[in-house]
Amino acid sequence: MKSYRRFILIFGVLLVLYVVAEINRPQPLSWKITLSKDDRNPYGAYILFNRLQDLFPGTPINTLREPAYNFIHDNSLKNTAYVVVAPHFEIGKPDQDELLGFVNDGNYVFISAASINKKFLDTLGLETLDFTDFWMKDSTAINFVNPELKADSSYRYRRFTVDGRFSAVNKPDSTTILGTTHKSDPNFVRVEFGSGAVYIHAAPLCFSNYFMLYRDNHEYASRALSYLPDDVSAVYWDEYYKLGRTGATTPLRFFLNDHWLRIALWLSIAALVIYVLFEMKRRQRIIPVIEPLRNSTIDFVKTVSAVYLGQKDNRSIANSKVQYWLQYIRRRYYLQTRELNDEFVTVLAKRSGVAEEKVREIIAIISEIEGSHPVSDQVLLRLNYRIDNFYISSKT
Repeated sequence: MKSYRRFILIFGVLLVLYVVAEINRPQPLSWKITLSKDDRNPYGAYILFNRLQDLFPGTPINTLREPAYNFIHDNSLKNTAYVVVAPHFEIGKPDQDELLGFVNDGNYVFISAASINKKFLDTLGLETLDFTDFWMKDSTAINFVNPELKADSSYRYRRFTVDGRFSAVNKPDSTTILGTTHKSDPNFVRVEFGSGAVYIHAAPLCFSNYFMLYRDNHEYASRALSYLPDDVSAVYWDEYYKLGRTGATTPLRFFLNDHWLRIALWLSIAALVIYVLFEMKRRQRIIPVIEPLRNSTIDFVKTVSAVYLGQKDNRSIANSKVQYWLQYIRRRYYLQTRELNDEFVTVLAKRSGVAEEKVREIIAIISEIEGSHPVSDQVLLRLNYRIDNFYISSKT
């Protein structure tokens, strides 16, 4: 038991040291493109989300973690803005119909994504290039078309690409080009739809933390969002099309949603598995002690011999010894023992392999016992010795 306590103590100390080291270890910089409002890494959208209040002072900023259909279908909204900044925007038909109905009722949708559902773009009369690679190094320069918003020098970006653009605008009557690349390809458009409008931007990295901190690029994000009316009643920031529904869906979501609790959970599971494996290897069920069966025959012989010895009945002992010896001869050598004559001695000696002299000595002692009433200890001992020697010398 002491060894198990020592093992548990050592493991506990190591666990505490590991947790302390993990807590104090600098978090590595992640270049994963999330564009999430809580992500402070280069390709999160923490800065943009936290500056929305400056762009829409006094306007409620709400976060959504549900499909567009679920949110819009249950609410009657007017003059609001729905903002989606995501690496990809894949939307199903129910969500698409609900979203366009939302715009048609006098609301505004701002979408910035590198790839957008083709059916949704077809409805708006737009086409994008078939492939946009985030990891290309030959990034382009971008700017606005409106002279009041257009910067003197185009907005540039060193790391990765912001050259997402539209290859065709099929509804020019309802579409206004708001921004272009340095090759004059449109990358930011406004599409009138009913009483509202849809703003489509093809380079979502322009709204990432890294882009906004590079030189004066923060002006680009603020000017792009300034196309949304400043008197909207509410702004809804979408996180669903980046992260899915709120949190983990398992019963352990309380632990899985927190980095340190998640580490503690997996360490606890690993410790439990190690402990079980050690227990399986080092322990087994207690084997019960089974007492061997007592040899009652030996006890019986000891008891009987003690009775004979106590009574000094040498004749009974001698007679029993002789009877057992004669029974042995009948059973083993198939000889009649009614007459112990010379013929008996000769045949027994041949069959048993014992010398005739030794056999005659046993016969002589038997005759002596039968001829005298009291049997002395010496005679009994000679009889016992000769018979035992016969057993040893006889053929097996």
